[in-house]
Amino acid sequence: MDVVARLRRECDDNALIMGHGRTVVPNCFSIELPADSHRRLAGHRERLGPELAAEIRRYAAERSYSFAGPVTVGVATHPDGGRARYRVRSRLVPCHPPTHTDAPTMALPQVTVPNAGT
Repeated sequence: MDVVARLRRECDDNALIMGHGRTVVPNCFSIELPADSHRRLAGHRERLGPELAAEIRRYAAERSYSFAGPVTVGVATHPDGGRARYRVRSRLVPCHPPTHTDAPTMALPQVTVPNAGT
């Protein structure tokens, strides 16, 4: 499965219905890679996060999903060395004051969500 498809599934699997017509999905994503893969992407990591965040925003717009804050995608090394190709983690991070770079993000009022152990 490619990374974009996995990020989309992460949105779908973690969607929270907040009311009629309002579904909130995670807005903070981390893609954990094995150390060798992480090193190979060294020259691309700076633009990879914003490009993947744009893909998530497009997908969310198609599904009428909303975010609780700016969409971010980080690329990190597996904390345990990781043998899998990659692992995706997500979480909902409450709204911060919008900035000019957050224009495509539909921000909602702050939402308190219990930590699900992630």
